Amino acid sequence: METRKDRMPRDAVLTLAMHGLFIFGSSVSLTFFNIYFLRLSESFSLNLVYNALFYVLTPIGFWIGGGVAKRFDRLHTLRISLMLHMTFFALVLVLGERIVGVYGAIALCQGLAVGFYWAGILVLLYDVSAKLNRVRYVGISTVTLTGAGLIGPLAGGWLIGGGLSLGGYLYAFGLTLAVFAGVFLISLFIGKQPSRRRRYMLGLTLPMARRNPLWTRLLALWFCTGFLEGLTLFIPALLLYEVFERENIVSVALAASSLVSVASSLYMSRRGRLERASVYMRVCSFGIVLGALLLSGGMGTAQTIVFLLVVACLNPVYHNTFISRFFTETDKLPLKGAFRIESVVLYETLLNFGRAVPLIVLLPLADSLRADALWIAFAGAGTLQGIAVWIAFRKEKHFVKPEGGQ
Repeated sequence: METRKDRMPRDAVLTLAMHGLFIFGSSVSLTFFNIYFLRLSESFSLNLVYNALFYVLTPIGFWIGGGVAKRFDRLHTLRISLMLHMTFFALVLVLGERIVGVYGAIALCQGLAVGFYWAGILVLLYDVSAKLNRVRYVGISTVTLTGAGLIGPLAGGWLIGGGLSLGGYLYAFGLTLAVFAGVFLISLFIGKQPSRRRRYMLGLTLPMARRNPLWTRLLALWFCTGFLEGLTLFIPALLLYEVFERENIVSVALAASSLVSVASSLYMSRRGRLERASVYMRVCSFGIVLGALLLSGGMGTAQTIVFLLVVACLNPVYHNTFISRFFTETDKLPLKGAFRIESVVLYETLLNFGRAVPLIVLLPLADSLRADALWIAFAGAGTLQGIAVWIAFRKEKHFVKPEGGQ
């Protein structure tokens, strides 16, 4: 029986299913974890410290997880991650309010879990999309994941709203624990693909950088990209909670923003052209800057919602375009696919260090962060990102699609 040309292979479908469930489970509870931690600690500054610590510790998981993936298989890395995630939620459930006193250990567990997961899943996504139209696959992947991210907050908000006091959070954390157990089971059905070169070759980064200057500039761009991501991953849920002060309404607002992300990702998966990556990325960066200006007159309900919808529309376009283009340049390195794990470890390390920067910078302003300083922080991070994109691509005369690309 002849296979349709556009039908995805079994492992590609299973990977989307597994990753989609993971995003669903994460969005059920991790979306609200900062609100939960804020309500327990009653300190916005401590939230900044926790998230900065989490971002700094995550690269440790990437480096160790990348080594495991290289010597054995990326599925080993994923499964270790899932066990760490389940440990994290078990600790949160068992310790309850006591997590504030041991927030450093909780941040370490979460950071290692996230680092291991993305070190494994990004390589797996790279592998299953290698013979496909990567822009199309990443676009479909993002639609799937954003759809999961749409349902997750609604489920989390419903569970949290149905509990007394903070009890609803425990229901959400318990559901996530069960979902991650299911993700672990799905991973058992994905085919293994051990690396052809088992040596961890991070020491070859400088020779690789000299052979492909554009790849080097894109690698540096990940650090600058982290400035804005550090804010967009951390601030929106807290900002919505400040405006509405009810988790169930926050969940609806987050779901609405996910719908916008689905629409923009679907559009780009059909219309986007990789040779115009730098244009898309600059438009997204400066578009968020313009959106941040809406908050300069005050954080009313309407301004806040419009700004978050702008972020939800442009952020996925920026990230999908960037990661597709970065993987394309990675394919051009002398070792080609044999350096893919190292490339993921390098860019995620730089991205996470970049995410920690704005939180550390804003720590002295924690008391005024929700007022005058917030829009300045987003506008500044977006401007720096847009300038960094221009610098990264400024020497590129044109971009030729790789042979067989679509």
